[in-house]
Amino acid sequence: MISSDQKMTISLIESMDELKLKQFLFHNLESVDPHLYKLLFNKVTQEQFPNRVWGSLNYMVGNRLYSYREPERNPKTNHSIYFYDVILRTDKFFLNLPNFGKKSLKELKSSLDKFGLKLNTDLKDIKYEALKSLSLINLKHDYLFVEKRGFMK
Repeated sequence: MISSDQKMTISLIESMDELKLKQFLFHNLESVDPHLYKLLFNKVTQEQFPNRVWGSLNYMVGNRLYSYREPERNPKTNHSIYFYDVILRTDKFFLNLPNFGKKSLKELKSSLDKFGLKLNTDLKDIKYEALKSLSLINLKHDYLFVEKRGFMK
């Protein structure tokens, strides 16, 4: 039987937008499901992507770059980039970034593929997995969005 507190938490998670869900999961998921936490909140580093893609990812989160290799080191403006931020975006989103074309998109997908990740992950799938991880849905821990929705191979 689901308690009223659990029902409230389920309803809260289901109503969260992308940013609120990110903050909630970032602070609550690591102790409950370290594997899912690592999938979503592994920091993106420059070594993982070609320079142009790295520059575009920094542009996406609002980091200023002096060059493709070095983001500005001001802690007030230098935001971390997590895989969570990248996998929720669509091909069209990236193609609308300045200096980001089909070749850059192919390089981004190739780099994500090395980690078993893909673009266009549905936020509903992440919410579903979070509810399972928090034991609010009593189902087998099969990472539905990871295997069936193309998040991870």
